Amino acid sequence: MTSEQSEGLRDRQMRERRARILEAAAQLIREGGGAALSMRTLAERAEVSLATPYNLFGSKGGVLMALQFGALEKLEQAMEELRSRDPIDRLLEVAELGARIYTGDPAFWQPLMQAHWLARGALHESPLHPRIVALWHRSLLDGVEGGRLLAEVNAEYVARMLVICFYGVLVTWVQGNLDGEGFRTHVLYGFILTLLGVAAPAARSRLMKRLHEVQREIIQSASRLTPGPEAGGVFSGIAK
Repeated sequence: MTSEQSEGLRDRQMRERRARILEAAAQLIREGGGAALSMRTLAERAEVSLATPYNLFGSKGGVLMALQFGALEKLEQAMEELRSRDPIDRLLEVAELGARIYTGDPAFWQPLMQAHWLARGALHESPLHPRIVALWHRSLLDGVEGGRLLAEVNAEYVARMLVICFYGVLVTWVQGNLDGEGFRTHVLYGFILTLLGVAAPAARSRLMKRLHEVQREIIQSASRLTPGPEAGGVFSGIAK
């Protein structure tokens, strides 16, 4: 075996171990939440040495971060596939897809996000943050260049606001204050409101129509903001 072949074999084995560890981590989270995930338990479930998860991910926080990359990569792929679409439509479609990814598997995502916040802290401290901002930034730039958004718009600042909107709804859902449909409609409503603030006149009528549609969905839906079992503070006084 040549050195090149040997290096290729090592890389393949490393990728296989990494995938096995992430699959084991997902199983443990579904079975017992974030508390069930320790590096020792993870190594035992993945049938690797205790040192292997540390070597590949660094810490429990690194494992949780790697699990989240799967959702981000799906959104990045969707954004790329929709490049020929109107930039505003593209932003709203990917936002809706993001909501569906999380709410499609609550037994995994809710405990994962709770564990992530305990391990990593604030959103802006996450290594994912620059990539999440970039996800929205490119389409916003296309909107400015195509005349769909105002020429004076700072696309990066608007992208940050979209991240804050999505993250805020995600937190509300994880805390049990929104159901899956409420997650989707509130993300869309927040995105549309943000985009209306920077939309060019030619794009405003379609956005207003979409805003009214989503608003009707929210009103008609049973998924209003309601205090969940872990709610409190600012959420406890929101109207039912």
